Amino acid sequence: MDTFEFTKKKFIAQCFETQNNHIIKWLSKFYQKLTTNRVNKKALNLFAYQYNEILKWTGMQTFVIPESDNTRVWIEAISDQIHFHRTCINKSIRDYDLFEKVQTKDAGLSSEQTDINCIVALDGIRSLFNTGSIFRICDAAGFNSIILGNTLGKEDPRVQKTAMGSHKWVDQEKTSDLAQTLVDKKQEGFTIIGVETVKNSTSYHDIEWQKNTIVVFGNEEYGISSHVMDVCDKFVHIPMSGRKNSINIANAVSVICFHIADHIAYLEKNLFS
Repeated sequence: MDTFEFTKKKFIAQCFETQNNHIIKWLSKFYQKLTTNRVNKKALNLFAYQYNEILKWTGMQTFVIPESDNTRVWIEAISDQIHFHRTCINKSIRDYDLFEKVQTKDAGLSSEQTDINCIVALDGIRSLFNTGSIFRICDAAGFNSIILGNTLGKEDPRVQKTAMGSHKWVDQEKTSDLAQTLVDKKQEGFTIIGVETVKNSTSYHDIEWQKNTIVVFGNEEYGISSHVMDVCDKFVHIPMSGRKNSINIANAVSVICFHIADHIAYLEKNLFS
């Protein structure tokens, strides 16, 4: 693997922002090697040792080495570290600036709105534009709560910008351990369904959606984290007819949430008609 290009003396002489930019560049090279499976166990150990030495130079918290040699687990870990260093120097994604501002007059709560009692859970979402959009989608589809696992929420002005007021009506629960939070929710009677293209995944059309369901959406790069996937009861996916096998996460949330809302509303109408 590529060794870090600076000695301790040369590195600590630089400003904090420059230090983090160099770390991001180095981590990104290692990340690319991971995605092409060009890293063996010896290289993983060497990387972890060198990275922790660099973190000591900066006074930052030690990198927790993944217990598994599985490439996917390491990809998740390095992606998280790249995001950490970007956040340290306020280099969060700002793609919401590409969109025109839209002004609308908000409507009152409809008396016909169904209480679906379903929740969206976000696992390590990086884009503030996506998070703000998801707040807006949840409000529109009738989801009154979001669980944020290692995801910035409505306290951030940049999320509020794309939420366009919907964050006032959608509750949020923040957690640093989404897997454990979901386990706790199971004890309260919730079913956990992950949106992921895994082997045993079912088309979202082909399951009977019920109230008391939490729908989990994963990171833009690697999807739902391995430890969060372990606590999901089942998985669904959105069938793709084109050449790409995925769509933007906010779009995916929109497809799934409106389908769930329609399905539950249909069941409610037929139950009491």
